[in-house]
Amino acid sequence: MTFEPEVREMATNSMGGSTALDRLRRRYETTEKKCPACGYVDHGANWTSRTDGRRVVYRHVCPSCDASREHTFRLG
Repeated sequence: MTFEPEVREMATNSMGGSTALDRLRRRYETTEKKCPACGYVDHGANWTSRTDGRRVVYRHVCPSCDASREHTFRLG
């Protein structure tokens, strides 16, 4: 699945101005650090997120073995 990067403004809340989608990405970055394919623990664990307006896809590529993980959410 390929998405063009797109900027969407989201409503903010009282938790430091972050959106629910930002908080979900941070959750993946702090809890899903171990690669299920090779066992490497990525302490940076940088997940990317993209949207096409209908779906949000969170993706991480293991820096050790290049295995890719994705979580996809439908919007609306």
